[in-house]
Amino acid sequence: TVFAVALTLGQAQNVSDCVVDGALPTDGTFRCFFVTDTNGIAFSWVANSTDIRFEVFGQVESYVALGFNQEQLAMDPAIAMIGSCLNGGANTMISDFQLAADRVVTPLDEQVLVDIQCQQMNGFTTIQFDRPLISPNLTLNLTEPINVIWANGNGGDEADAPANHGSSNRGGIANLALAAAPLLPCQVAGPLSDNFLCSFNTNTNGLAFQWVANATDIRFEVSALVDGYVAIGFNEEAVLMDPAIAVIGSCAEGVANNIDIREFSLAAGRNVNPLDIQSLSDLACVQVGQNTTIRFSRPLITNDSELSLTAPINVIWATGAADTPANHGNQNRLGTPLLNLGTGLGPVVTPAPTGVPTPVAGQVCIIDGPLEEIATAEPANYLCSFDTTIGLSLEWTLNDTHIAYSVSRDTGGWVGFGFGDQMIGSTAMIGWCEAGNQPTVNEYVLQSQVNANGQDLITPNPYSSILCSEVDGVTTVRYIRPLSTPGFTIDPNGNIDTVFAYNEQDQLSDHPRSQSAAASINFNDGTGQNIEIEDFVTIHSAFMWTGFCGLMPLAMFAARYMKPLGVVWFYTHITLQTIAVAFTCVGYV
Repeated sequence: TVFAVALTLGQAQNVSDCVVDGALPTDGTFRCFFVTDTNGIAFSWVANSTDIRFEVFGQVESYVALGFNQEQLAMDPAIAMIGSCLNGGANTMISDFQLAADRVVTPLDEQVLVDIQCQQMNGFTTIQFDRPLISPNLTLNLTEPINVIWANGNGGDEADAPANHGSSNRGGIANLALAAAPLLPCQVAGPLSDNFLCSFNTNTNGLAFQWVANATDIRFEVSALVDGYVAIGFNEEAVLMDPAIAVIGSCAEGVANNIDIREFSLAAGRNVNPLDIQSLSDLACVQVGQNTTIRFSRPLITNDSELSLTAPINVIWATGAADTPANHGNQNRLGTPLLNLGTGLGPVVTPAPTGVPTPVAGQVCIIDGPLEEIATAEPANYLCSFDTTIGLSLEWTLNDTHIAYSVSRDTGGWVGFGFGDQMIGSTAMIGWCEAGNQPTVNEYVLQSQVNANGQDLITPNPYSSILCSEVDGVTTVRYIRPLSTPGFTIDPNGNIDTVFAYNEQDQLSDHPRSQSAAASINFNDGTGQNIEIEDFVTIHSAFMWTGFCGLMPLAMFAARYMKPLGVVWFYTHITLQTIAVAFTCVGYV
């Protein structure tokens, strides 16, 4: 049965060569791409003089099929490659089949497909395979157009096996030239402009982005309902903030030249570093009221990242209330896996970045379930976080009985985090990594300075799932703590005074004042603010020096040299001595 073609790509235009010299690429690179309107099915390919490699991609959890018919645009008679991932990807089946009348599907006796691969995840199925251009049952002539057909399974118990697919799950295009590809839906042939072809709407503070690409560059527009920065990034590994390359931009309202749009590297420990080589161009930013919009162009391939128009990529985004890159909070970030920048196809917005647990309804930092998977996952993902003024980062997730913490800082020694309005008297975790990342992590009641004689070790150790790592000079300590220990009980419903410190030694040791900080944190909703630590040493010294070295010598001077003035010397002497004693008492306290 011949069926109509229902595509919206328009006439094919020769914009890229699908043929390479030498061996086919083995790094997943494809030269040409075609998108269909059938369940998100798209296929890409690259060829050389003897072979051709295909990738077939569909938004289905079933088999996907790609076939060729040299006679007509129909399912029979055709040769089709049908593939699926059985048992979620544990078993791969990709084979050549003969499609005949009456829906007869017969595997070919001589199978010619090699280097077959299959992946099924997030509701998508992707198959890859190589085949010779000339085989006993099919000849693909790169210089002559051919009729191409595609299909996918209905789902159900036989979704991963060749079976009847239904007319709504198939399609085709007549006379597709395999040597040259048509323009992609998000692509133009000439220079880039602000006429964007593809868009994606998120559910994060109204953030949305649009884009358009040509053969070498891509232009984005990112907007959100925020009076601060907006960010979009790309991660080839997972839907996570690190490691990723992100563009972060902002502008001051009504100030045309106050634009800050740059590329940054996002790394573990919430390290955000501008790239040494900035590749962005044609920057623009508009801020009107509570809406910020940035535009920029970048090459598809730079020194730090590569954006493919044929291979899907994980996209992340975030917003912040400041006009400079700063901590944004988990509620202001999100991401989507496998968005195709050439076609605009991708899954729906995920409820949270991959690996981040889902909080209890109406809560921010609390989950209903165990914490062990969060505390031991690689990479770790916590619901809430706080950055201190000394570069030490705290992350956490809690349930109704325990709280999982991660404490990290750029140091080769110990990191500390405790509960109290000052160091002395606080209940604190102090931890470091021994050789081979063996953790030494304990809870103490600090009676004086942090040294071997100035603390009380709480035994037995109340912590569990203890981990420690030193990567690129950053020490990270992770552990699960009961909400209540002999040293301190955490009330997640209110603000708690906290203290932080670090040092460069792998043992209990004093730290300078510059390596300590304090904050008030609500572990339930993730809010907090840094608090300036009162410098009591300086205050003590000032009162003592004023009393002993200032006022008392003046009192003695009055008794020695002011007697010719009569009784005045006595009252002056007594007054200065009294004030000196008062200063000394205040300094002592």
